[in-house]
Amino acid sequence: MSRKPFKVQAAAQLLGTTSDTVRRMVDEFGIDVARQESGTKTRLFSVENIFELAHYRANRRKEKPAPKKQVVATMYAPNSGVGKTTLASNFGTIFSLRGFKTLVIDLDFQANLTLSFGYDPALTAAEAIEAGISPSEIVEHHFGNLTPNYPLGRVTLQEAIKKPFGEYGPHIVPADLNLDRLDAMLMHEMFVNRNADLTLARLIKEGLSKKDQYFDISEYDIILFDAAPANNRITYGALLASDHVISPVSMEKFSPKGMFYLSSILAEMQDQFERSPDLIIVGNFFDPNRVRAMGQLMAITQASYKDAWLDSSIRRSEDFSKALIGESELPVVLSKPGSQTATELCASANELLERMEISKSCPNRT
Repeated sequence: MSRKPFKVQAAAQLLGTTSDTVRRMVDEFGIDVARQESGTKTRLFSVENIFELAHYRANRRKEKPAPKKQVVATMYAPNSGVGKTTLASNFGTIFSLRGFKTLVIDLDFQANLTLSFGYDPALTAAEAIEAGISPSEIVEHHFGNLTPNYPLGRVTLQEAIKKPFGEYGPHIVPADLNLDRLDAMLMHEMFVNRNADLTLARLIKEGLSKKDQYFDISEYDIILFDAAPANNRITYGALLASDHVISPVSMEKFSPKGMFYLSSILAEMQDQFERSPDLIIVGNFFDPNRVRAMGQLMAITQASYKDAWLDSSIRRSEDFSKALIGESELPVVLSKPGSQTATELCASANELLERMEISKSCPNRT
């Protein structure tokens, strides 16, 4: 994928540091950064360069984030149109920029997350060859192919994942319409065995402990599911497998009924399986100048969801839609690193890391 390079100031914004520090890290880590062919020979950072810098900085002994534990989280909202997939792509990207090895798994048949990272699940091998597109950009496998007993056969994680920003950026398990076969398989197993709802939880547990050679996820700090806005068996299984459920709400059209529905699902899980993910609510499309939005905020924070509410909210912005024009493979934090939206997304992601107890702190500007 051909992308516009970043100048040093943008690289510094993405890494939360200064331009001088970025230059020093490039020399210290020996990272190969291109330069302009004429003029001042300005350094031009590829997106891969950015994540490589983030990786080396995080693994430098005195700055290593030292995650307290591996965390599994699901982005889920019962309502569509709340920005769930947009937040998932940006949070996954920011986690990697903070030096955490992140695996994002698309569990939505519509594959919007997959598309947001530049992969078209409808693209065939023949079409790719005709268009001169690299075979690596074809979606051949999805999360179902990683699951034991999947009817169409099983592949390894390394065969399924995509690396849109190189080795040190977020890794993606893409989705396509065939993912519905996994839902059908889980539904069938549920009728045969009540504990089938724990299929994905067992898969995650064995993957984290290296017991499953097909699904070894032991190297990742964060596994982030992006679940469809529906109560299907895949979503239910992902929630049961997760430590946290991150639920975006639209501050323009907050639905108490939708949040009550999610709470009832979590309560049901606790009753039946004695486990449920911790709820974290993220406010999106927030406009402090609108009376309705402020009223919604007060209703949430003063009600039973007060402890679940994330203090950092994301305001409505045209940056989300602008980032899709010609740069659909880049999340907003990469396409508009200096924007207010990127700043708010980073603040929310940093607070999420603290709430999930992955690290007590994130890299600050130095």
